[in-house]
Amino acid sequence: MGKEKTLIAGILCIDIILLTIVVLGSYLVVDFFFPIKTNHITSVSSMLVTYIISFLASYSIFPSLAHERISKTEEMAKRVLITCSLTLLFITLITTLVHTYESFPRTFYLLTIGIYSILLFLERLTLRRYLMKARAHKKNQKKIIFIGNEPIILSLYKKLSRPSYGYDVVGCFYDGNCDDSGYESVKIGGTTDIYGWLAGHTEVNEIYGYFPKEQQDLIKMVSKFCDNHLIRFYYVPAIDVFKSSMDFHFIENIPVLARREEPLLNPINKAAKRMFDILFSGAVLVTIFPLVFIFVSIMIKLKSPGPIFFKQDRTGLDGKVFKCIKFRSMKVNKDADTVQATKNDPRKFPFGDFMRKTNIDELPQFINVFIGDMSIVGPRPHMLRHTEEYSKLINRFMVRHLAKPGITGLAQVSGFRGETRYIDQMEGRVKKDIEYIENWTFLLDLKIIIKTVTNMFGKEKGNAY
Repeated sequence: MGKEKTLIAGILCIDIILLTIVVLGSYLVVDFFFPIKTNHITSVSSMLVTYIISFLASYSIFPSLAHERISKTEEMAKRVLITCSLTLLFITLITTLVHTYESFPRTFYLLTIGIYSILLFLERLTLRRYLMKARAHKKNQKKIIFIGNEPIILSLYKKLSRPSYGYDVVGCFYDGNCDDSGYESVKIGGTTDIYGWLAGHTEVNEIYGYFPKEQQDLIKMVSKFCDNHLIRFYYVPAIDVFKSSMDFHFIENIPVLARREEPLLNPINKAAKRMFDILFSGAVLVTIFPLVFIFVSIMIKLKSPGPIFFKQDRTGLDGKVFKCIKFRSMKVNKDADTVQATKNDPRKFPFGDFMRKTNIDELPQFINVFIGDMSIVGPRPHMLRHTEEYSKLINRFMVRHLAKPGITGLAQVSGFRGETRYIDQMEGRVKKDIEYIENWTFLLDLKIIIKTVTNMFGKEKGNAY
């Protein structure tokens, strides 16, 4: 544990050194090119101390994940973003409450924290890669043992046996036979042998195991031994009820297994996504939208009599109905709420056809995003009739309504865009929508947005008619 603490302290020192370089470097650049921006900063050292204290405060709440043996890149990016956002908040508070000079320039705040966020993330990736290589060469390792031979234990063994994770598998204990030759080769004894073996091998750091119900007394003995010898004991429940991703959490002290993991149930994730939606949609509505609206309004009025906007009831979050707003791309017709657009649909007028192919007709949905009915990224909302029909035909169809509908989504950038003539096309869309709900990250949203834009200007047209 001493080495682990040293590693964490070393990472923190690197973070502070990097922050110092960014702040002082930014100050020198700004002072050289825009001296008027730094005239009111009376003490550079005081400014630097403010940044460091603010970072330490935010770091204490959201520490680094670089030293973790198993961590996703998306999770590291989210942690860096939250840490730097909190740092900016603390800097603002300290400046307001403590310093005698008026304030640091807002541009200077954003410049330093923006640069630092990028460099800190790159530092985290570099450190993790270095540590994975070091662990692959048997450095910074933890000694672990496994108990049991259930499929979930074997799966865990295969994952933790990867050299880059830095686990030294000392051995395993199980009763009966095992089909996995690798696991069988490290067998030490049966489950009843574990307690006696541990007495002479207290160098073990962690134990991962499953005990059948009739061995509850043995679990208590092993757990008590681990508590008295600084060994972490992890009980692995041998259950795979849903045969897919699951979410384990507690309601007070009662363990509960959820059907699936939903990252957007996390309040921080939810707030971050909503904030991004407001900023992104707001920016579009005050810049691009007014110009497009003027042009499109004129063209619609010239080409087809009727309203500029087309508003349709669609199924949203938790199955609630909302008005989805689009530029009208068809002649006014009685089938608008029941029949999908097709390739040579006679209801479309020429400019409307152009809008649909270029996605211009979707632009007013940024209004839906801004007011909270939709998100930039999420499962596409369907007409109420289609929701009713497909929910009876496709298994798990309604799961896609556990997230806010989006202007674009994972299904749309994966080839399931536009008209769905066949049931397997809708099944593919639903599968991708559920994959998005279970694996949401902020980076995934950004990837989908970028892919959507490149598809708009590329050759990929999909089935959008």
